[in-house]
Amino acid sequence: MPEPITTVGLGAIAAYLGKDGISKILGPTAEYVGGELQAFTKKRIENVGRIFQSAERKLGQDIDSPGAVSPKVLKNIVNEGSYSDDDISVEYFGGVLASSRTDLLRDDRGARIARKIDNLSTYQLRTHYFIYSTIANICKDSGESVHRSEGRANLQIHIPLQGFADSLGLTQKEWDNPQLLHHIFHGLDSDGLIGSTWGFGSVENIKPLAHSQNVNEAGIVCEPSAAGAELFLWGFGHGQKTLDYIFDNEFNSELDGLDSMIIGSTQTKYNNQN
Repeated sequence: MPEPITTVGLGAIAAYLGKDGISKILGPTAEYVGGELQAFTKKRIENVGRIFQSAERKLGQDIDSPGAVSPKVLKNIVNEGSYSDDDISVEYFGGVLASSRTDLLRDDRGARIARKIDNLSTYQLRTHYFIYSTIANICKDSGESVHRSEGRANLQIHIPLQGFADSLGLTQKEWDNPQLLHHIFHGLDSDGLIGSTWGFGSVENIKPLAHSQNVNEAGIVCEPSAAGAELFLWGFGHGQKTLDYIFDNEFNSELDGLDSMIIGSTQTKYNNQN
């Protein structure tokens, strides 16, 4: 049985943050942290520290304004996020923590968002990031809205298969798994994190789904969903913004060491109009 490390755990997390970082982020909820960290392993403590560090970075100067995080949100992020050491998972959990800091303590929406993140495999979460970051970048000036079903359909994108594999950093062994793409896209679809019109494979397979006759490369076609855009914004600390904020010039979806979009991707509706 691991030795209880409540005090050590708090110190380890504090080492990732600026002065009084834990109390600034959580407000009065900070008193719950010690109990949550009892009997955590060193690795889980490190993961929580990275999540808090991500939240602090996303809050920026807002960290000094009044606010707190719901204990229910904290519980989900600490318990579920502590097992996630993938960089995108850490960023998303950190974003949810930052988004959950509010002067309305009963606002515990972040608990549900955190559970959504935890329910996704690493492959699904990384794909979610690249789909929405790609849409945010290449559809910025399209004038379409994520709020409307017609707008979401017009935000459909085509992703080349090779570009997808490269962005996810898939090994040949992973790419050779015949179930991988089914796992990723059926999973995102069943969770409502992409629109219901999607497909992957040869040009012949995906062209009937695309809003363009110019699709001439094997790949993936998919559309955003309102729930998928919501998760994306929460993952970047903007859970209080409108869904169309992903197209705002102030919004930045760049993550260290990763491309912010899948190279070669196009907006199919745009292609259809030209």
